[in-house]
Amino acid sequence: MDKNQTRQLSNEAVEAAIKEYAGNQTKENLTKVVNLLRPSLLLVPAMVNEEKKAVPLFLRNNEGIAFLAVFTGKEQVPDDMRKQTVMVMPFPMCNGIVANDNFTLKGMVLNPYTDNLILKTDLIKRLYEADQELAKQMKMRQQNISPAQYAEGLRRQVEYKLLPARLYTEGEDFVNRLCAEKEALICGIFDRASIAGRGNPYKESDFAVMALNISSELTLIRIDMPGKAEHAPFCYRVYLTFNPISKRAGYYTIEKFPDQEGRRLGAMDMNGKHVDMGEAPIEGVELQEIIERAEAAEKTQE
Repeated sequence: MDKNQTRQLSNEAVEAAIKEYAGNQTKENLTKVVNLLRPSLLLVPAMVNEEKKAVPLFLRNNEGIAFLAVFTGKEQVPDDMRKQTVMVMPFPMCNGIVANDNFTLKGMVLNPYTDNLILKTDLIKRLYEADQELAKQMKMRQQNISPAQYAEGLRRQVEYKLLPARLYTEGEDFVNRLCAEKEALICGIFDRASIAGRGNPYKESDFAVMALNISSELTLIRIDMPGKAEHAPFCYRVYLTFNPISKRAGYYTIEKFPDQEGRRLGAMDMNGKHVDMGEAPIEGVELQEIIERAEAAEKTQE
């Protein structure tokens, strides 16, 4: 198991909801579990095939019925499975595997060696189809918006979803790539998030990436975003922090925040929660403020 990738993963709210459902199996409690799962990242054991690609492993019961096994945290994964490949996957991607008729799965089993909660294929397919329809509607809406609105939506997608998700799931690998590739990597992320036919309105020169090794326990990367943050939420710049020893990461934003005046300091946690941390410091002391917050966050988790 890639310890750098799984150390950051936390699904405490999901795990609590699963236990609540186990004690009282109502429709409402199951809905709560599903709603908490939808934005979550999960661990999926896999094997590497002849093409050097990771393929999810399926568990079979005594009757030979196969399920996709997923885990909410590394503590839920048995010791023998931790020694093999374990992928970090968003819940909707797991749904896509179960919904694929080629696999003939009967559902998804959450934490099979502890909670053993089974979500049947019919439910998973409904969730998957709903997500696909929502994505289709969003794509249609994006194709009909103005260039300015399109750029705004693209910025939000990258700044508040894709960048923090890659930092928290890929950890040190992503930090090292960003230090090496800098503006080219950021522009590439925008390229992949763009819609066919609309493209990426930005080029590498629109970004500025500065990587600093503050100490043996802190790497800091500053990313200046294009133009000005004229809409909310919208980032002037973002800061990624990473401790090469503990493998803990942090994602901070200097942004225009809804219903607030001036520049605000924000943060995204590993579960995708966006937090307003108050008025942003003046630009001259901005870097020091991020360093101090990263060091303080490290101490609270020791």
